[in-house]
Amino acid sequence: MMMRSHPVKQSSFHALRVSLAFGVALSCFYFSGSTAAQVRPPQATLNPGIDYQMPPSGAVSVPAEGGLIFQATIDGKGPIKGMFDTGAGVNVVSADLARKLGLKLDAQQMALGTSSPAKVQVHKAHVETLQIGDLKLRNQTFYVIDMPDETGAPSFVIGYELLRRFAVRIDYDEQRLTFFDGSQFHYSGHGIGVPLRIQDNALLVQASIESASGWFQLDSGNESGTNMHTDFTVKNNLLKAFSPHLLAYNGRGFAGPSPQAYLARVNDMRIGDIPAPSFVGHFSTDSSDKNDLAGLMGQDILRHFTEVFDCVRGKVYFETTKESARQEVFNRAGLVFDSFGHGLQVMTVLPGSPGAQAGIETGDLITGIDGKMPDDEINQPAFLKPPGTQLRLILQHGSETRKVIVTLRDVL
Repeated sequence: MMMRSHPVKQSSFHALRVSLAFGVALSCFYFSGSTAAQVRPPQATLNPGIDYQMPPSGAVSVPAEGGLIFQATIDGKGPIKGMFDTGAGVNVVSADLARKLGLKLDAQQMALGTSSPAKVQVHKAHVETLQIGDLKLRNQTFYVIDMPDETGAPSFVIGYELLRRFAVRIDYDEQRLTFFDGSQFHYSGHGIGVPLRIQDNALLVQASIESASGWFQLDSGNESGTNMHTDFTVKNNLLKAFSPHLLAYNGRGFAGPSPQAYLARVNDMRIGDIPAPSFVGHFSTDSSDKNDLAGLMGQDILRHFTEVFDCVRGKVYFETTKESARQEVFNRAGLVFDSFGHGLQVMTVLPGSPGAQAGIETGDLITGIDGKMPDDEINQPAFLKPPGTQLRLILQHGSETRKVIVTLRDVL
C-alpha cells in the first residue's frame, strides 16, 4: 500500500488479508470449468423490491475508509465493519462474527482448494438481509471461515456478489463507495473505459508490460503489490528484460505464505491504452505458481485512479486523479514486512540496503519507530519518508533487544 492522502491502515486489512486471497480461491473452486473468459449478463431473476431494495435514484453512496471499508448491518444487527474487495468471488464472514450474529451454518463442512496445496474447511451460512446505507440485499450466502479477530478490523468481505448486480464506484480520494442499479446504469463520467471480462468470478483486464501482454485480475484487496505469474514471467523473458536481482517475501494467503518473488521497478505498464504509474513489480518464477493469467493487479496501481466497475456491460472505467502520475515509493530502508498480530515482522532485508547496513536481520520484530510503537501496516509511512531521513528503531530478536539508526534512501 502506498502512502496516500487517505491511506487504508494495514490494521484494517490484517484480519482480512487471508480471507481476501481465499475469496478468489473460492470463486475458482466453485465456478471453474470454463477456460474462455466471458461476461455474464444481468441476472434476470433479480427483482427490485424483492431481491434488493434501493432508492428510486438507483444509486447509494456510503463513506468508506480508504475507499473500501464501510459500515453495514446483517440481519438488522450492527453497524458492522466490512470490506469491499473486487478480488472476492464470494461473500466471506469470520467465524467469530457468524457466532455473534447467531447465523445458522450448514451442517456439512466443505473442504475447498486454495492457491496452495492445502485445503480450507468452511461452512455456508444464510443471511436474510445485508444493508449498506440505503441498499438492502436479501437472501445472501456467506462462507464462514476462521480468521484472526482484531479489534476495529473488518470481519466480513463482499465483492462479486454485488458486482454482478450493481455498477460500483470506488473513490479512494473522497473515501466513498457508490452502488448503482446495474439495470439502469449508464456511465457519464470523464474516465476511459477498458473492456472487462469475468472468468470464474474474477475481474480481468488486458494490460501490457513492454511488448508482453496478458490478462490481469483486478484485486482491490491486494495490498502487497502487483504480481506477474510464473508462466507470464518466463514465456516473455521478463527477468532478462528487467534484470531483477532482489528476491523477497511476497505475502501470504489463508493457507500460508506465497512463494518469494523478484522485485523490479516497472515504468511502462499500460491498462488498455491507459498508462499505469511507475510501480515495483513482483515477478514470480516459482514452479508451484500454476496460474495461467498474466498476473494480479493490486492497490499499488488501483489506488492511483477512481474506478467504476460495470460488470453487466463488461466495462471498467479509470478516472485520473492527482495520484495517477505519482510513482510508487518502495520501502526506503529496503525492508519487507508482515504482521502476525504481535508486531511488525521483518521478512526480507534487501542486500546492500540501508536496513542491511544498519544490521537489521530477517526475523527481527520492530517494536519502536522514533519513540512510538508501530502499527501493523506493512507499508509503514515512516519508511516512505524522503531520502536522508534518519529513523531510530527498536528491534527485538528472541530475547535480545537493540537500537539502530537507519538513513533512508531510494532502493528501487
